[in-house]
This record gives sequence, structure tokens and C-alpha cells, in this order.
Amino acid sequence: MRFNRYLYKYWKLETAIILLGLVTLPLSLLNPYLTKLVLDNAYGNKDLKLFLILAVIGGSIFIFNNLMNSLSSYISQYVNRKVNFDITKNLFKHLQGLSFDFFSDRSTGEHIYRINNDIRSTSSFVCNTIPRALEVFPRFLFIIAISFYLNWRLALFAVFLIPVNFLHSYFFGRWARNVMRQLIEKSQDVFIRLHEAFSHIHLVKALGKEDYEMNRFNDTLSKMTDFELKSARISNASGLFDSILNKLIAGIIALYGGYQVIKGETTLGGLTAVMIYLTQLTAVVASISSFYETILISSISRARLSEVLNTKAKIQDLPDAIDHRILQGKIEFKDIVFGYSKGKPILRNITFSIAPTSKIVIVGPSGCGKTTLLSLMLRLYDVENGVILMDGMDIKKIKMKSLKEQIGIALQESFLWNDTVANNISYGAEGAGEDDIIRAAKIAEAHNFILGLPKQYDSVVGEDACKISEGQKQRIAIARALIKRPKIIILDEALSSVDMETEEKIIANMRLEFKDSTVIVVSHRPSTMSKMDTVYSLEDGSRIKAVTN
Repeated sequence: MRFNRYLYKYWKLETAIILLGLVTLPLSLLNPYLTKLVLDNAYGNKDLKLFLILAVIGGSIFIFNNLMNSLSSYISQYVNRKVNFDITKNLFKHLQGLSFDFFSDRSTGEHIYRINNDIRSTSSFVCNTIPRALEVFPRFLFIIAISFYLNWRLALFAVFLIPVNFLHSYFFGRWARNVMRQLIEKSQDVFIRLHEAFSHIHLVKALGKEDYEMNRFNDTLSKMTDFELKSARISNASGLFDSILNKLIAGIIALYGGYQVIKGETTLGGLTAVMIYLTQLTAVVASISSFYETILISSISRARLSEVLNTKAKIQDLPDAIDHRILQGKIEFKDIVFGYSKGKPILRNITFSIAPTSKIVIVGPSGCGKTTLLSLMLRLYDVENGVILMDGMDIKKIKMKSLKEQIGIALQESFLWNDTVANNISYGAEGAGEDDIIRAAKIAEAHNFILGLPKQYDSVVGEDACKISEGQKQRIAIARALIKRPKIIILDEALSSVDMETEEKIIANMRLEFKDSTVIVVSHRPSTMSKMDTVYSLEDGSRIKAVTN
């Protein structure tokens, strides 16, 4: 029902598909009976007029059914695309709402595969299940009823033979499902490997690891291909077994029917009509078997999507959280305990405070918890013990959207989009105008080099900003952090690729433009420390010392 609900908004179109199927169903069942009339009446009595009438009726039914089936197919494809869109949109929205740690434990390639393949499989199942069920099962009953009406002995004989078809579907379906689950995992690995190879192409080229990456990818691709071949073998074996079984059943029924004709118990036209109906019945049974296999195989994708949709964000707004405006910018850490793994804390009983509007730098050896402190401030993670206060209010009582709107952050890794410079800067403040973009760029000392780009602010920086230098990336990222004029500004090693002269200008600009904002810089540079009001030295995750310049 989780996925069937996506059909509700298209119930009129889905109803149209069902009605079209119900209209064409009885008409499609008329042709075998018309064949009986042609053989027994038109041919038997050499009645040309009746032959022509029956031919016109049969041709008209054929044309009408094809037109209706074509219309039904188009509507079905339309609904399928719309349901695919809705599921994709809602899954992406759900993913965006999950906590940062969810993405830390999974690869990007995995998410891409789910959105691309699992959703396509699920939407196809959702859109086709009801119409297919309402078409297949009534057709099955109608054919049985007509066959019994025309020749109950032959129909009864067939009814006892045809259920054998379901046995092979049961066994092959479960076998195929297990292989398909492994195939999906291997296909997902290919997506993961591709994403990593392309996203790290700079490193691959710099180290000359093209052959190594090619071998790794070929190995992953080979494993996927092995399972594809295994799946193909099962599919072909199932098809061969099904074909032989159907032909065997049809042959046995034809032998019995021929016996009846020779004995005079039925006419040739009656036998032909019943054989056509029973052939259709065999096809319907095969369709039901295929339907069962589809349900089994598509259940893998539904389960994979449900796994994500059932995941709840660990970091959420409390029921009583409010929109809170930070007026002073005072930040207090009280008895903070936190670790990424349970029982292995990185920060242990850390207590210190940052004065309002102060400009401070946090220093310390790699791995001591500097970036972790900043992540806790942004509520990318929640503390295990202790409390973080902003202007005296626990940040857990502030709505996360409100909190993050008042904090501007630039990281050592700039994370720029494959977009224009202007759009990358304005990403920090929705709806920012051209003047705001230029002003932020000037504060970040990015304006001059931007003017030197081919299209200036409309220049596209490329994937991972490969068209500009590391220092230029960082200055654009700083401009993005500053454009919304936040009350709290965080630069986490965001000046590491900027030369000292430019760094000095950026800090001077920020002091001038953001007198009333609290600025927190993480750095290892002595030159940066000398330009800040206070230096906080985080030693081993349990002690922090403050030195005022």
C-alpha cells in the first residue's frame, strides 16, 4: 500500500485503462467463435455472403481492439512516468531530510542506483499490477466458460492439465528472485565504482592510475556480467521448459480433440474454436505465471526502497523547537561528550565559551576534534552528553532551519557546483541579487579574479570546480558563506589554499563588514592566529585552552 497510494491521484486514468481492457476483453474472445462459424456454416454451406459478413465483423473487431490497446498503452505509459516522477521526488525529499550520518555510511552510487533502477522497477509494478490482474483473471474465467459451453469434455480435460504450468513458475520464480537480488547488488557496485572513478578523476590522472582503475572496474563489471548470464540462463531455461510444457499440453488436447472429431462427437469448426480458446487459455496461464515471477522479482526493489523510506532522521527538531533569532552571537559548550562510534568519544567533557562578536581561531593537532565541534554546532550530529548554547538557548530548542540560516560556513573542501560563479555564490542566500553577489565576492577577495574569467560571473566552474584553482575555489566558498550576512561565520580550514596576503585582506574585510558577527576560524597557520582576538587550543579532545592576543 505504501507504493499503491501513488496511483490515487491518477485514479481516473487508471480507471480508463481498466475500462478499455474490459471493453476489448469480450471482443477479443469473439474471433475464435467467428472461426467456428466460418468453418461450419460459411465454408460448410458455401455461403459467400455469410463469409463476407463474418470477415468484415472479424476485421472490424481486430482494428477496434488494436486502436483501444494502443490508447490503453499510451495512458499506461503516461501514468507510469508520472508515478515514477512522484516516487523519485518523494524519495529524494526523504533522503534530504535524513541525518548526515546516514550518508556517511552509504555510497553515492548506491543512492543513484536506487533512484534510477529500483524506482523504475517499483513504478512499473505499481502501475501494471491492478490493470493486469483485472485483465488476466476475468479473461481466464471467460475462456474457461466459453470452452465448457462449446465442448465440456475437452475443456475439462484441459483444466486438469494446464495447472501444471504453475509449478515451474513457482520454482523458477524463487530461483530467479535469489539471483536477481545478487545481480542488483553487483549492478549497484558498478554504479559505485563509476561514481568514484569519475569524481576522483583528477587524482587518477595525477597519479597515473588509469590502468589500475580500469582493472578495478573490469573486475566489478565482470562480476555483474556473471550474474547477468546466470539470470539469462534461468530465464532461458524457464522459457524452454514453459514452451515444451505448453506444446505438450496443446498436443495432448489436440489428440483428444481429433479423437472426438473422428468419432463424430464434435465438428472440425468446433474443435478449431475450442483449440484456439484453449491456446489462449494456455497463454493466460503463462501470463499469470509471469505475473507471479514479476511480483517476486520486483519485491526486491520495493524492499530496498522501503528500507530507505523506513529510515528516520536521527537529528530532528524537538516538538517545542522554535524559530530563534541570534542577536549577540555568544556560544557556550558545556561538558560536551561525543564520539562517532559508541564507547569511543572524541570529545570528553569539553567546556568553553566564545564571547559575542569575537573573532577567534581554534587550533590543535589533526583528529583532536576541531571539525567535530563545528559539526555539533550545526547539528550535523547531536552531542551524547552536555549542551551547546547560543545566546543562552540550547541549540536543540532552535529549529534546525532557523539555526542554519544564521550560520555561514566555508570548508577546506569547497564543494562547488558545476554551475556559474554567480549561482555558486548565491547558493548561500536564495534570491540574492547581483549587488549582493558582487559584494560578497569583494569581501572574499574573489571579485578581481572572477572578472578575469571568460564570462566573469557567468563562467561555469566545471565539475568539482576543475576550471579554477584551489585558492579561487575557497574564495568563492567564503563568498557563499558570507552572502547571507550571518550572525555566526565559520571557516573550517577554508583559507588553507589562500596565500597569506590574500588571507590578511579577507580577514580585514570580514572585521570591517561583520563587526557584529562572531567569526570562528579553524587553522594551523601562525599568521591566522595572530590576526584573531582569541586562540583556542584543543589538545586531546578533553582540554581546551584560550589565549587572548
